[in-house]
Amino acid sequence: MKHKLPIFLVLAVFVLGATGAFAADALKIKVKVPLANVRRAADMTAAVVVQLPQGTVLDVVEKTGDWYKVSLTVAGSPATGFLHTSVVDETAEAVPPAEKTVPPPARPAARPDAPTPAPERRPEPAPVASYESSAPRLFVTLGYQLGFGTDSQNLTASETIYQETAEYGLAYQLKKGNAIDVAVGYYLGSSWGVKLGGSLISRDFTETTSFAVPHPLWMGTDNYRVGEITGTGMAVKQTELYLNLFYALKLGPVDAELYGGPCFVLSTATIVAVIANTETGYPYTSNTVTQTTADFKSNAFGFDAGLNLGIRFGSSFGVYLDGRYVSATATYKPGGIFPDLPAALGGFRAGGGLKLMF
Repeated sequence: MKHKLPIFLVLAVFVLGATGAFAADALKIKVKVPLANVRRAADMTAAVVVQLPQGTVLDVVEKTGDWYKVSLTVAGSPATGFLHTSVVDETAEAVPPAEKTVPPPARPAARPDAPTPAPERRPEPAPVASYESSAPRLFVTLGYQLGFGTDSQNLTASETIYQETAEYGLAYQLKKGNAIDVAVGYYLGSSWGVKLGGSLISRDFTETTSFAVPHPLWMGTDNYRVGEITGTGMAVKQTELYLNLFYALKLGPVDAELYGGPCFVLSTATIVAVIANTETGYPYTSNTVTQTTADFKSNAFGFDAGLNLGIRFGSSFGVYLDGRYVSATATYKPGGIFPDLPAALGGFRAGGGLKLMF
């Protein structure tokens, strides 16, 4: 038993020594900036103990938050200090022989009557440039789009004339409309962001009214006067406001951007508001039907989505092609004998324009 005890002590010392060596080599860091500040405490305002050149490898005593506590030699004496995670990388490299460190510049001795100077604060080295810090985040687009969406609506109206019913049919056709589009976008990350924009659009309405009006002297539908008239000066003016999320895939100077979001449309339509019947000449085999237009406003919520393909010519200028689909339906209420008139104001549009980056 007496012979086994020394052997046990030797093994224990060996295990503890190996464990300590392993712990010391468990984590190393390497300076990645030209000159890194080693501070006395884990605080950006703490005094600088020493400055280490790029490539210096150090053993980590412990890691606390965003700081590494390291052991090093300053002016021939062992010391400890703290380095921020932004100026080093963890590494598996062996610690090389101690290099000459650069001590902080000595301060001249102060005169007894001189005021105590404020502690010097040295800025930390700037981090390695990344997209978030170097690439433009804000951009503005100005474009023109050709519209391809149309819509048609057939309405009927009636009124009592000469104790009988006069019938009217109104056929509306909403034509294609082109848009001027302006948007402002901002990258919230390296490839995604938000975009706020607006479009101004003017579209023509064509309209034909067919009529069947009772005769003032003879009863019965066989004696109705029938015909049709074509409306003039009818149109829709609309303003679209949209808020989109976008995701951009960057392939060299080419950007492929998918976007979508809610859309709010303000519109004013000039449509038929009054139909008048005038008798012309006995025995009234024919009559004159006239119609008057008026402006009616309607707002609508919808959505828009699309694909934008852009080419950058440098860091601040580019051009793009854009395809967009807008979905929104407005309803105009002329009142009187007329029913409400719905109109699909969206549809597919395609175009292009300029892109400025800031």
